[in-house]
Amino acid sequence: MFLRILHRLFGLLLLLTCFCATAADTLTAQEASRDAAVLASALRALHPALDKYRSQAEVDASFVRFRERAGAARSAAAMYLAATELAASIRCGHTWTNVLNQQGAVKQRLLEAPDKLPLAVRLVEGRWLVLGSAVSGIAGGDELLTIDGKSSSEVVAMMLPYLRADGGSDGKRLRQLNHDRMDYSMMDIVWPLLSPPGQGVYRLAVRTGMGAARNIDAPAITLAARTARLQTQRVHPPAEKWELRIDGDIAVMTLPTFALYRDTFDWRQFFADSFTELQRRQVSRLVIDIRNNEGGDDLIGLELLAWLAKVPVTDVSDQSVTMYERVPYKLARYLDTWDFGFFDRTGAVDNITEGPQAGRWRFRPKARQLRTITPRPDRYTGKTWLLIGPENSSATFTLARLVRQSGVATLVGQPTGGNLRGLNGGQLAWVTLPHSGVAVDIPLLASSYGTDTPDASIRPDVLVQRHFSGQAAGRDEEMEAVLQLAR
Repeated sequence: MFLRILHRLFGLLLLLTCFCATAADTLTAQEASRDAAVLASALRALHPALDKYRSQAEVDASFVRFRERAGAARSAAAMYLAATELAASIRCGHTWTNVLNQQGAVKQRLLEAPDKLPLAVRLVEGRWLVLGSAVSGIAGGDELLTIDGKSSSEVVAMMLPYLRADGGSDGKRLRQLNHDRMDYSMMDIVWPLLSPPGQGVYRLAVRTGMGAARNIDAPAITLAARTARLQTQRVHPPAEKWELRIDGDIAVMTLPTFALYRDTFDWRQFFADSFTELQRRQVSRLVIDIRNNEGGDDLIGLELLAWLAKVPVTDVSDQSVTMYERVPYKLARYLDTWDFGFFDRTGAVDNITEGPQAGRWRFRPKARQLRTITPRPDRYTGKTWLLIGPENSSATFTLARLVRQSGVATLVGQPTGGNLRGLNGGQLAWVTLPHSGVAVDIPLLASSYGTDTPDASIRPDVLVQRHFSGQAAGRDEEMEAVLQLAR
């Protein structure tokens, strides 16, 4: 799963690999061609779902484009752009060029270069809302009309080929352009490579309310400098602290992350204490907010369901499709992961002979795993609503799917990320290209699906659209809507 804490660990592990010493900013034609061949070979040999959302002809065309573009790359940054586009073309949320996993000059270029917009922005109704500003003349609540003459629609069109998501979950793609989910967005990583600031300056057009547009030459900035300026304006990503707030007969439980692998936080005890308190105070209405939660540990969602379900909930996990019995030896030197047992499935796979994944292998230990969520004797019996959105694309997509299946809560908000054709992941490796240091995450397992499984995410029972005016005023429109329902 592509989660922040785990990726920081990945980055530390990658510092130990042999590629750190050789990754460089400039590439010769031979080095670029070698890097392109390594990545193409790794994806073809390892990725179990290249054709889940595209025809074979489309897959082949994307690889041809990559080989041409990567072969012409003369810098690590150009190779990063080409690899990012290829990874995004697979339409898999777990296949991407995670910036924290990059090596050498390319990582430094992406995170430390003084080429970032001096603004934090959010895309609302196709318009850029300024959340905070490190430049005079622009303030939170303003609208950013153009960047170097390019409208918001033109910027989005240029960025979409580089944004990751499963299948047609475009809400997840657009979410990555926003600065309200992490310290940086893809507008900080990819946009300066696509459209660098001229002489270190972005030429911006902005307006306040429905006033006249004004032009401002805004010096580009580093991430660290912008973050420091925005913190003085109290503009920062959502906190990752779990909370339970009770107001009379309504409670709001906020679960901003399930990525707690290396955290000492006892989430089981949090659920036990919270639901005990709800029962003690006879709170009959509960809102659970997971909108900013990309995912993490599936067991957390299953534990939550046990506190809400009236009857047992069953789920079959079949994330078992793989491309290999053993990873090709010629690729092993470029690969890393946290469990090298992932690379050898000898004696544990069977040929898939039918369906859309025919010709691949079935990894028996992960096949048709039946999970049953048994209701707790002291389960919560009140009315429950689950706030969802496009960020929910891994373990929280699974939670939203099981909530829809079981009916234990009403879904409110926007469609999730993820996809009903199942998530790729479970086991991951990352390939590091030997000359540029560019790294790409590759899922090693995929969920099986049928020919009639739609390319779709989970839609809420109650759809809440955000409005530019409401967001500019600082309103939480989804929370307002769900509390209206609860009351």
